[in-house]
Amino acid sequence: MGYKVLGFVVWHGGKWYLRRKYGKQARTVALGALVAGGIVAALVATRRNSR
Repeated sequence: MGYKVLGFVVWHGGKWYLRRKYGKQARTVALGALVAGGIVAALVATRRNSR
């Protein structure tokens, strides 16, 4: 239950921060960060499987 509340706070706090800092561009910034994170995760997984 505690992790659910923590996740809720982090998620909504992150959204608030992005909206405050980037305004209407917040979705674009968040999407870019998500895509970059996915690419990094795929590269890490590929390197771990190649050993």
